[in-house]
Amino acid sequence: MSVDNTRTVLPGVAESRDLGAGELFTPLQSTRIELPGLENLRDLGGYPSQDGRVIAPRRLFRSEVLVAEGVSKIHGVWSAANADQLAGLGIKTVIDLRARHEVARTPSSWREATGALVVELPIAEGGEGTDTNYVRRMLTGELTQFTELDMANFYRETLDRRADIFAAAITVLADSSQVPALVHCSAGKDRTGLLIALVLELIGTPRELTVADYTLTGLFRPNRVQAYAPILQGAGLELDNVRILFETPASAMDAALAYLDEQFGGAADYLIAAGGISKEILECLKATLLITPELH
Repeated sequence: MSVDNTRTVLPGVAESRDLGAGELFTPLQSTRIELPGLENLRDLGGYPSQDGRVIAPRRLFRSEVLVAEGVSKIHGVWSAANADQLAGLGIKTVIDLRARHEVARTPSSWREATGALVVELPIAEGGEGTDTNYVRRMLTGELTQFTELDMANFYRETLDRRADIFAAAITVLADSSQVPALVHCSAGKDRTGLLIALVLELIGTPRELTVADYTLTGLFRPNRVQAYAPILQGAGLELDNVRILFETPASAMDAALAYLDEQFGGAADYLIAAGGISKEILECLKATLLITPELH
């Protein structure tokens, strides 16, 4: 990686400027798979590792939850218009990170859409979503403001509390018989964002690219607070006071990953010390996800 005063150039990745503040890697934006009813479905193929390899195309996907038509206007929708394309992704395993009450209230259609095995690894901490704990706290009046610092603390606390869940998810993704795999929560933003950030940190993706990947949800799903305006305003909340909960500030993910650096020495040591994962699993993750890119 070479750096000058105006741009950062990463191996195998096109140029970017002012990462996390609006202008992102052009290839990052192209990771999005545009299908009717979905806004945040992405293929992480092509993301670089530390050793020059890249994530294989159609090996690891991230997304929001997918629900049947008529269930929700806020989530991704599975319909006849996208059924063939979703089935054609070849997904074998879907990791659902939502809390059990979220799964019960808003059943996922990813199993029906892909025929995949669904692995439920519940993380109670959740941001955007109709039934996540942060939205519920806002609706009860417990939370009336939410800042970038609050988001950073939310992520740090989730990493502290759910190391075992993140380790279990990494173990699934490290199993070559389980891929292609897709990870989702409610919006594909917070819990999914943390897990994908851990994966990218483990393979040695440059930090700025990992953070930029996280911020893409805000680009693909802009001004999401408006989707929740009726219920939030009905609870007496000012939208601008809680807008950050529905966004992807780069500072929050930066802070979360810096926390792992400071407390554990990085994502790998965090998962080993706090999550109980083995070094062998971490090596299997790389072997499962990474390929050597073809030179043209």
